[in-house]
Amino acid sequence: MSAVPTVEPFCVSDTFVTGAGPLQFMGDNLRLTLHVLQRSTYDGGTENAVVSKIVGSRTDMLKIAAAILSACNSRSTPADRAVETSWSSLKGPLGATEPAPRRNC
Repeated sequence: MSAVPTVEPFCVSDTFVTGAGPLQFMGDNLRLTLHVLQRSTYDGGTENAVVSKIVGSRTDMLKIAAAILSACNSRSTPADRAVETSWSSLKGPLGATEPAPRRNC
């Protein structure tokens, strides 16, 4: 999507989702509320628990949605190749012969 490098200055946990609420339009921005289906501790029924709210410009959100659709429609990458691909873009210090150890977040 962008040639700008991506950094993770602190560990960001993965968020598992099973669905999304309706889009909320806020001027030139919109909010996407993501949730996970869970069993209610109150009555034992099912409920959607909000796990994330993403806010972005309409333009950026459309680009993200297009990238997701494109990736889903392309051939999937095996998990071992995904790690290999992400590490291949990293550059170590001069003279380094092995990639830096993986950081467990």
